[in-house]
Amino acid sequence: MLTVSAIRGLKPKTKPYYEWDSNSERGTGKLAVQVTPKGGKRFVFRYFVARKAKFITLGQFPALSLNDARAKQKELGDLLIQGIDPKEHIETKKRDQENAKREEARKGSIQQLFEAYVAQMVRDGKRTHKAVLASLEKEVYPVIPPATKAKDVTTHELKLVLAEMIRRGAKTQSNRVRSYLMAAFNYGLRHDNDPANFIDEAKFGLVFNPMTAIPKQKDAERVGNHYLKMGEVIQLIADLKGEYERFTMGDTIRCLILLCLYTGGQRPYELAASKWEAVDWEQKSLLVSRDLSKNKREHIIPLTKSALTILRQLREVNQDSDFIFPHRLNRNEHIRLDSLSQAVTRYREATPFVSSFTPRDIRRTCKTLMGEIGISKSLRDRIQNHALNDVSSKHYDRYEYLPEKRRALESWEQRLNENTTVTNVVAFVGRD
Repeated sequence: MLTVSAIRGLKPKTKPYYEWDSNSERGTGKLAVQVTPKGGKRFVFRYFVARKAKFITLGQFPALSLNDARAKQKELGDLLIQGIDPKEHIETKKRDQENAKREEARKGSIQQLFEAYVAQMVRDGKRTHKAVLASLEKEVYPVIPPATKAKDVTTHELKLVLAEMIRRGAKTQSNRVRSYLMAAFNYGLRHDNDPANFIDEAKFGLVFNPMTAIPKQKDAERVGNHYLKMGEVIQLIADLKGEYERFTMGDTIRCLILLCLYTGGQRPYELAASKWEAVDWEQKSLLVSRDLSKNKREHIIPLTKSALTILRQLREVNQDSDFIFPHRLNRNEHIRLDSLSQAVTRYREATPFVSSFTPRDIRRTCKTLMGEIGISKSLRDRIQNHALNDVSSKHYDRYEYLPEKRRALESWEQRLNENTTVTNVVAFVGRD
């Protein structure tokens, strides 16, 4: 049998030659040392398939020891006993490893996960997709590099993201980001098994949602309950129709707020993003299309005289745009809602006698005050296009309740237009 000293003593010849290790077990291949003309020595394994010799290089001597070479020879010999071609087995194993490596390299990063999730939001018509992506990029990437594989993101890292937000006082926003992360990772879990993504290059390889164990900050969530009193609403309408100097509010924003009020508290975005084609002047109605509606159901809004007056005023100045409320600088886009928030803030600073409110409170105000004048809750829900989840409403009831909604909004209009004369408007505080 080969020995270490014998191998070291092998001399090179003009041609490569083999020195064989003795092996009495038949059918398990043989171990040899091949000596090259330059004196290099390497272990090889030889076996026969259909009387044809096959060779497998095991490694260079002395980097590969004789004992390790014999161990490899035994491993390959065992494959022969099982009827497995060792060379084919090694090649198959190598291909599997390379494929696994490629699959690992193709695993999507957390940046790809966020972008894929937001792209799905776009396909689903979710209008908050830009804000969601911006929040994820702002809060996550400073803690977790965007190139990190989504499957490698840990619960601890995600806790650090939210903990940093809570530390700086953004506890409520941390709950928002938590929900975005929860939804994004849930999307990633479904993504790889979705037949629609079968040919997609990027796979995420997620086996669980790392956000599941992270609780919501319950003390940060407060259900909104603020609404304006009727006198404050009447004052607001008078101010919007007036010409106050102390706060700057463009006519388009004034009209948007007034239209929200006279239509019973419609969602500002649904009105702001509507086009003129949605207005039926003969039927005196406005159609909120399925792609604009929050609950993805078409919604017909009856238009009262006051609402029609507002729309006619807007049409005179916005005939050059398809949008009822076009952007001031780009007439091919609708107005941005941050303009509404800024205008309301400026109005509040100029009118301290009106209680503090946000654009979101307008919808709640209308819902509450319409109830005070006797409009039923079910009709108020239909006016505001709330999702009705009972079986009848979801699957069978396709009646639009247009006459009932029109009568209710006319009663609401009458209440809003009471006492809105100049003599009843509170004097503007601090006016020059």
